[in-house]
Amino acid sequence: MGIVRRIYHYSIVFMLTIPFSFVCKSLPSIVPVKDHTLESIVSDGIIRNFRYYIPKNRNESKLPVVFVLHGGGGSGEGMIYLTRMTEKAEEYGFIVVYPDGYGNRWNDGRNIPHSLTDKRNTKDVQFFRDMVYFLDKKIPVDTSRIHAVGISNGGFMTQRLLCEASDLFRSGYSVAAITSKGLTEICPKPPIKSIGFIMGTSDDVVPYKGGIVSIPKDMSPKAERIPAGEVLSFVESLSYWSSGFPCKEEMNTKKRHMNRFWKRDIEYSKLSDCSGDEVVEGYLIPGGGHIWPNGFYYQNEKQYGYLSKDLDTREIVLQFFRKTESKQKLVNNASFGN
Repeated sequence: MGIVRRIYHYSIVFMLTIPFSFVCKSLPSIVPVKDHTLESIVSDGIIRNFRYYIPKNRNESKLPVVFVLHGGGGSGEGMIYLTRMTEKAEEYGFIVVYPDGYGNRWNDGRNIPHSLTDKRNTKDVQFFRDMVYFLDKKIPVDTSRIHAVGISNGGFMTQRLLCEASDLFRSGYSVAAITSKGLTEICPKPPIKSIGFIMGTSDDVVPYKGGIVSIPKDMSPKAERIPAGEVLSFVESLSYWSSGFPCKEEMNTKKRHMNRFWKRDIEYSKLSDCSGDEVVEGYLIPGGGHIWPNGFYYQNEKQYGYLSKDLDTREIVLQFFRKTESKQKLVNNASFGN
């Protein structure tokens, strides 16, 4: 722990200095980038790129879709390695899509002055609609089961998708991102949708107690910080997304930590719509940083490993999506391991 490494060069720029442990020195099962299809389409007059994977073993005529959104400065290719979501797409039978933001960023509603996509006000929500239309021509898509998950800038963008394309997206999940004040101005009355959050109390980019998002200019320990919008707190974000529930049932409990040497439990909160099926949930990791928990870091054959031993983000997210679809768990008692 405590070793500062650069994340896989296509991955999230925000992940600059993180505690890192080579707990498992065997490579996990990762579907290689070459097995994904790279596609370009024109959306709002701009050439946009994305990679996608259609499972070989399909038991349904129409397949659900999971979009995986990178953080600021990242790429869809980097998310293939970081999340290892394609392996689960093959196992569970869904289409997984790894899109690229314009200029490696998403127009998530924070109106950041230094962001090229914010300056141009790219129509990213339309880009996602166009991708669904494209995929549906390749293989029929179950439009009632479309989900999005993103980290950091991608997590903020996930929330904008739920707000402005609530007719298209069934649910979403934000990792290392809570709700921005910019989104609350765009979307003062959020739709009644299921959404989840994973945040760390030691995230030095997105403050879980609310305030100004700050991005390091470089990898140096005392790098200058660039302000990148203001956010609500973790608790306020849960409250915001559940504000439209006609009635609420609230649960607060503790979850076990993957690392047996880590004695502090993870805080778990859930707000349920007692008149319907929607759920807003959140995991707050004590000491957690600005990362995708249990994400996989890979630079070369000697430098690789898991970023943390907190939660298995991939499994938590996929179970959440499945429960929003049919109230059935993806797997029973999902492992919190690798």
